[in-house]
Amino acid sequence: MDRTEILKILASAGLRPQHQFGQNFMIDQNILAAIADAGDIGPDDVILEVGPGVGNLTRQLASRAHNGAVLAVDIDYKLMPAAQRYHAALTNVTWINTDVLAGKHEVEQAVLAKLRELRAHHPAGQLKLVSNLPYNAASPLIAELLVEMWREQSRASAPRSHTPDPIPQTLFFSRLAFTVQHEVALRMAAHSGTRDYGPLGILIQAMSNVEIIRRIPAGAFWPPPKIQSALVVVKPVAEKIARIHDALALQSLLQGIFSHRRQTLGNALKHHLGERWTDLKTQITNAGFDLQKRGEELPIEAFLKLAEITTPNPPPN
Repeated sequence: MDRTEILKILASAGLRPQHQFGQNFMIDQNILAAIADAGDIGPDDVILEVGPGVGNLTRQLASRAHNGAVLAVDIDYKLMPAAQRYHAALTNVTWINTDVLAGKHEVEQAVLAKLRELRAHHPAGQLKLVSNLPYNAASPLIAELLVEMWREQSRASAPRSHTPDPIPQTLFFSRLAFTVQHEVALRMAAHSGTRDYGPLGILIQAMSNVEIIRRIPAGAFWPPPKIQSALVVVKPVAEKIARIHDALALQSLLQGIFSHRRQTLGNALKHHLGERWTDLKTQITNAGFDLQKRGEELPIEAFLKLAEITTPNPPPN
């Protein structure tokens, strides 16, 4: 889909690209194909596409998952109906006009319900996210999809005395393939001791394997953004997810520690735990933690252990 075709769809709705929705439309056909390729889409798969815009990627997804389904979710209440009309021939695409995030830490329940429904109708395929994500939604969406998978797996595997089957749940995404700002991609894949290491990358890597596939130049979009982008693939791992005591507490711990990034681990934990610090300090040091280190020096396994110590009982699911 070239710029002329995009303008035609926008004009039908009386629109221009909306900055508040992070709209930069992909016009490079080779990169659109690369995004779809990264999704490794099978004919029976169920694909979640967030921010379909004018539907230029949607067409490729619908063609590849021709026996499955595509759920296209867009917040733009003017553009999405125009895109839906333009792509009316794509009978395996379901369109939902909503914000995929109900809040900063919650995926919209209507989206989850529709995914469950589509999975029930297409049980032979896998569930995947393949999207040219809006910049402002990318980080919280990926984090919350992983947390939602933890919730799903926790419910299905209780009591947690064995490793669950890799994909037993309705909402276990086997792959997340998406575009994000290049600097966000670096944070997702960062290792301990580096400048980009922080809550987002630790959470993602604690539950999955992540790979930056390629950089995407600004010229691949219209209008071109002022930043570079990247194509990222995240592959959730059931065994990694199963070992997490409480994903919500882990998120909170990471935010608490890295909001005091320049302070020692001890001081950061003191701020995060408040009155509980006095009772937990000895237990944390006895577990081998050096409170004079900084959080950015700790490996992912250390944060999982800290989350277990500071949150002994996970919430009911």
